[in-house]
Parts: sequence; structure tokens; C-alpha cells
Amino acid sequence: MTKTAHKKLTHVPTNLVMGFLGVGKTTAILDLLQQKPANETWAVLVNEFGKIGLDGIFYSAAGVAVKEIAGGCLCCAVNLPFQVSINNLLKESLPDRLLIEPSGLGHPKKVLDMLTAGLFKDALELKASICLIDPRKLTNRRYTTHENFTDQIALSDVLVANKIDLADTSAIELFHQWGKNITPKKSLIAQTTQGQLDAAWLDLPRNPQRHASFTHTDNTARYRPTEGALDALNHKADGYQSFGQRFPVEHCFDFKQLQTQLSQLNAERIKGILNTNQGWFIINGSDGQLDYQAISDSSANRIEIIIHEDQLVDFSTVLNHCRVNDHHR
Repeated sequence: MTKTAHKKLTHVPTNLVMGFLGVGKTTAILDLLQQKPANETWAVLVNEFGKIGLDGIFYSAAGVAVKEIAGGCLCCAVNLPFQVSINNLLKESLPDRLLIEPSGLGHPKKVLDMLTAGLFKDALELKASICLIDPRKLTNRRYTTHENFTDQIALSDVLVANKIDLADTSAIELFHQWGKNITPKKSLIAQTTQGQLDAAWLDLPRNPQRHASFTHTDNTARYRPTEGALDALNHKADGYQSFGQRFPVEHCFDFKQLQTQLSQLNAERIKGILNTNQGWFIINGSDGQLDYQAISDSSANRIEIIIHEDQLVDFSTVLNHCRVNDHHR
């Protein structure tokens, strides 16, 4: 008896792993996948605010069945693209668990509604939704007044302060006070570093009584082209803008220049896979704190940067200054 021939996909445990831009959702899911039982298959549906599509590459490199929806938020693409992606994942990978990573600028209400009704009512069993927070953001009104930031927290069952190694005591205390004041009460409030979550949290039940404060957010797709965009890989939405660029595989960047330039951008989030004079690297981070992971090689030479919409930066010039051939002219 083979799994493919006889397994009936019903009530597949499904979790949303939410959080605002740069909080560490992808890192957290990759850590959860390391805890996966050896006899199980887990699949990931990932949605990115930007159009380059990097998270899918990260998950594929980890050997995970993944589908990616780039260039928008799941709440805007929640109809046909969302349904097709989930159907394909279920059909192709026959997962024992499905993890969904919405965009950091995505509002989760419509996604949750669709997962618990209609087409997926019997196929999926929605478990606890997890929301990661960078506690340093809780003193900044840019975040605490943002509708998506607020409702990601409100609709989560498990609330986790990530990056506590970068936060001071007052920020961590504020996070715990913030969490305790939320109603209905969270199933779990925790803190961690490097996105390390306990896979047992995935089996906690979902509380359907949680409600969003800004339910209108999921009804309006507010994506528009970035003014003066070089190509179709840039856009703006909800107070943020993304810049994405692909390069020929042979294009090489100076590693030290790249580190210097990217750390000075004060970006909400930076992700990339780039060819440098010290080898290929996966780049991931935010707020000037970037991680560079060496890899053997890649066919993808690309980067995506998300900043607040009022920031003015010529990213093409920044990246061109890091090109190796520019330094050797």
C-alpha cells in the first residue's frame, strides 16, 4: 500500500505563521521544518510582498514542497491563485501538515476565512496561528498603528517575541504587557531568538472567536507601480515599497562592499542570493542586521529590498557600486 495511492487528504493540520516585515517568519518556518517527524511530509505556501520570489528558493533548497505567490498579499490573491496553489500542493506532495507564510504586509482575516470554509473545509484542519513580533517595534507608532501589524497580532493564537537578543529589558517587558492585555487571551505567549519555535505549538487549537479590528483591509488591493520604476519588479502598498532586481549569473559583487552598502540602507527587509568574489551567499535580514549564509552555487542571482515609501534610495546605483568589474576598471 503506497501513500500516493491510498492516502485520503482530509483534515490536514494547517498553520499560519504571521508577522510584520523582517520579523523572521521564513527563518522560523525553516527551524520548524528541522523538527518535522521523519515519517511526515510537510508543505509550505509562501506569499511575498515583493515580486522577485526568494522565499520559495530558500524552502526548495531545504528540500521542502513549496508553492509561492509573489508580488502581492494573500488577502488580495486569496481567490483563484490561492486556491490553485493550495490544491496543487495537496495533490503533488500529499502533506501531513501545511504551513502558510503570508506576506508581512498581508492581512490574515480573509485567508483564515477561506481556510475554514468552502473548498477547504474538509481538506484542511486549521490549527493555531502563530504571530512573531520584534518587541523593539512596539514603541514605534509606524508599526503599532498599522492595520496589518495590529490584526496579525489580534488574530494569532500564539504570540512570540523574536529577536529578544537585540531588544532591551523594557522592550521585552512591554511585549509581555501588550500580550497579556489582548482579549481573547492568547493560547501561549513566548519569547525566542533566531526564530526558534517549538513544533508542539503547531498542534494547539485555533480559537475562532478572535476578531480583526480592521476588517476592511482585506477587501482592497492597493498595489500600484513604483514611480520611475526600472522594471516590473518594483511596487508600493500599505506605506511600503519594494525594489527587486535579477542579474545574470556571471555578475559578481564585492562581498565587503556589499556588506557595507546594505547595512547602511536601514531597510525593513533585505533578502537575496548573490554571487560575490568570496562565493555565493544567501542574504537575509532587516534593520541593518544581516545574515550571510555561504552556499555552494546558485542559478539565481537576485536581491529584493523593502523600505518605507517615504525613503528615497537609488538602489541600482548602490548595487552597481558593489560590482567587482566596476572596481577593476
